[in-house]
Amino acid sequence: MAPVPDIAYHTLNDLDHSWSMAPSASTIPMGEYIFRRIQSLGVSSVFGVPGDFNLNLLEHLYSVEGMSWVGCANELNSAYAADGYSRASNKMGCVITTFGVGELSAINGISGAFSEYVPILHIVGTTPLSAKIAENNHTHHLVPKLSVFEPSDHFTYEKMVAPVSCHQETVVNASDAPGQIDTLIRQILKYKRPGYLFLPSDLADINVDGDFLIQRTTQQFYQSVDTNQSLTREVATKVLDKIYNCSNPAVLGDILCDRFQVTEHVRAFVKNACIKSFSTFMGKSVLDESDSRYIGTYNGVESNNEVIGYFQASDLILHIGNYYNEINSGHDTLYNNIDEEQLILMHPEYIKIGTELFRNVNFVHVLDVMLQMMDVSQIPRGISPTLSKKEINHIEHISASTPISQTHLLHKLQDFIKEDDFVVVETGSIMFGLPDLVLPKGARLFGQHFYLSIGYALPAALGVGVAMKDGNSKGRLILLEGDGSAQMTIQEFGNYVYQQITPIIFLLNNSGYTVERIIKGPQREYNDILPNWNWTEIFKTFGDRYESKSETKKIQTVEELDQVMLYTNNNNSKLKLFEVILDQMDVPWRFSYMTAASKNKAKIVG
Repeated sequence: MAPVPDIAYHTLNDLDHSWSMAPSASTIPMGEYIFRRIQSLGVSSVFGVPGDFNLNLLEHLYSVEGMSWVGCANELNSAYAADGYSRASNKMGCVITTFGVGELSAINGISGAFSEYVPILHIVGTTPLSAKIAENNHTHHLVPKLSVFEPSDHFTYEKMVAPVSCHQETVVNASDAPGQIDTLIRQILKYKRPGYLFLPSDLADINVDGDFLIQRTTQQFYQSVDTNQSLTREVATKVLDKIYNCSNPAVLGDILCDRFQVTEHVRAFVKNACIKSFSTFMGKSVLDESDSRYIGTYNGVESNNEVIGYFQASDLILHIGNYYNEINSGHDTLYNNIDEEQLILMHPEYIKIGTELFRNVNFVHVLDVMLQMMDVSQIPRGISPTLSKKEINHIEHISASTPISQTHLLHKLQDFIKEDDFVVVETGSIMFGLPDLVLPKGARLFGQHFYLSIGYALPAALGVGVAMKDGNSKGRLILLEGDGSAQMTIQEFGNYVYQQITPIIFLLNNSGYTVERIIKGPQREYNDILPNWNWTEIFKTFGDRYESKSETKKIQTVEELDQVMLYTNNNNSKLKLFEVILDQMDVPWRFSYMTAASKNKAKIVG
């Protein structure tokens, strides 16, 4: 982290002098520099909320052709939207907020992005330098000190963000600004985590050296340099030797493959080596699930029995892009019945082969070398599944006349999701049913599977939709949303209409917080939400007064679900919301299993 500048050591004259770069053909305003740098990295849209301390910066966005502003209803939603944009585009997200009241509203979304390796540039417009050093510096949006005799600390909020960001920069002059901006962005892209740029409101218009936009190329920001090629080759050789000398290997693809953009490497390895493969809970859609060697989603004891059987029959597991945490490990059961010597962990910061740990070696480089060195004739074919994927993952036929359950909905989604569709799932019980689906080629799944902040998906889907427009994606956007979660971030429905995002929304109405009801207090009022919302009329409130841009329908039976899915497959021009009526206590089997196991564990610990 850059040290917090000690503004008190400067005089106003000093600060003015530090700004006064002589105008030339190579100088541009600092605000324009920021947006041109962002655009050079493939980012076309930024999210946020205007405030008096970031307005000068926002004006410069309009100097950069092709850059778009996506204003959100609040800063938390903006952070979620930037998160979704980053995940869907495989680029950096960007959110802009104002001092104090704005940046603090966004910090929950930034924390989630940090937890799930999502690179976001958070630009905060702060108080002007003159206010920071003024004798009477009690500025609006700034919390005062406890003692009335102490001056306010204009860096109070900056000191809060270190635990939820990989790097922070505070700009205080023009000469250092380009280097600070570029260093920050490099760190964000290197670690795939959020970073903060604190920009005083009186600096956005100051000229900086624009030559750095050319001198520091896009490739320099994205390129990962292998600083120890001999170690990389040694590790790659050891991994391949392990594979050559086993009899039934398997690949477990995880979320960091996506974050560090080695998905294609892993898919190529699985295809060329003809090794059976599984995805983790967080890593679903990292692998090509249409590939004949793909088995299913493995999450320890929270997997179905057939998947567990095929996984644990392997005598060598390559866990690539591993992110071990409570949720992504089946509550610490991921490696049950797997001997340590049968396990290879491939992570951005280390490789572990059995008990042998190699630090400072990156799985990106190791995979590159493995693909070059691999002798497919030496790789054992292993045991092929005797059941079809649908049999393994329990995808069955459901009678049309029955009331809908989440299990019914999931089975129907299996055939509804098409190639190249982007599916966003809310933090809720439906999330824990998706591992049983087998996604078609090119389909991607997005959700906050570890941080689990409810309300995330609705604004994140806005970001995903904007990224799909920016990238000319050909698939559809599907949102699986809960009624309780939607009430938290509902305002961005208005942005769907305004930004012409046309998701297919399945709004699961189970009258409250079903996840919490299953855990505790099934009939307690604390698990209720504001009742009787008219969901099928909601877009009239959010900008589609005459329903020319949206279609809605309430769904109560499997037959009705079949009808709307068939209709939707042939009519994709409008935004669609289907309110699916569910029982309060209806959850997928995996979630029931998880909560029962957690309660038993708590009893044992107690």
